Amino acid sequence: MVVCHCLALNDRTIRELCTDGPVTVDDVVAQCGAGGRCGGCRPTIEALLAEHQGLATPVELVGAGSAARVASAA
Repeated sequence: MVVCHCLALNDRTIRELCTDGPVTVDDVVAQCGAGGRCGGCRPTIEALLAEHQGLATPVELVGAGSAARVASAA
């Protein structure tokens, strides 16, 4: 699913950044640019990072890109 429409980046890209350890939204911006332009995808990025860090249940992305809302997959 596309997370950042500005840069056409999907959730797999964000999840792959998490494989080297904990990251922040600012780390994502620095590494791939997602979240650094319009900012519409930042809540989705935050949810994906929280999921990776075990701070939230897995997320299901509903909708498209920056207009997507994040729903609990529980």
